[in-house]
Amino acid sequence: MKRVFGLLGLGAVALTLQGAVATFIPPRFCPDLGLLLVVALGLCWRSPVGGVCVTAAIGFASDLLSGSLLGQHALMRLAAYAMARVGSRHLNLRGPLPQAIFVAGVTAANAIALSLLTSFFSPGSGAGIVAFRDLLPHALVNAAFAPFVAFITERAVVRLGDEDGGQRLLPLGSRGRVA
Repeated sequence: MKRVFGLLGLGAVALTLQGAVATFIPPRFCPDLGLLLVVALGLCWRSPVGGVCVTAAIGFASDLLSGSLLGQHALMRLAAYAMARVGSRHLNLRGPLPQAIFVAGVTAANAIALSLLTSFFSPGSGAGIVAFRDLLPHALVNAAFAPFVAFITERAVVRLGDEDGGQRLLPLGSRGRVA
């Protein structure tokens, strides 16, 4: 329980920091710290139930702070968490470069999915069109910040009591019968 509340606090700090930074720089150059935290949780935290709860809470907080459709960011954060969990099991995402590349892909998928959801539920708004000139810089900024956020998140998970958090490796065991 201590880990859940600690990571919820880290999520609140990340969303507050993101909101503060977004007042000074254009949105396409502002890292999406909520998304980065969720991906980092998927990469290093072993508890799927705790991760889903923290991820949903961060997503709903993002919905409330951004003024978007309620549940839109929560759904996308849960999808990003699931992609990170699956990716951490099948890919070796321990280094900064693999994490950055993975986060760039997740950022692009998140932006396209948010665009599609917005255009589906608000067809006349025009907000659902993905501006590809804004997507590339945003994905690159998120990729640049991904290793740092993953490091901070891994340290927080370890400090809050997960004794072997962040130590997930690519499973190299054989799938066949061992004689």
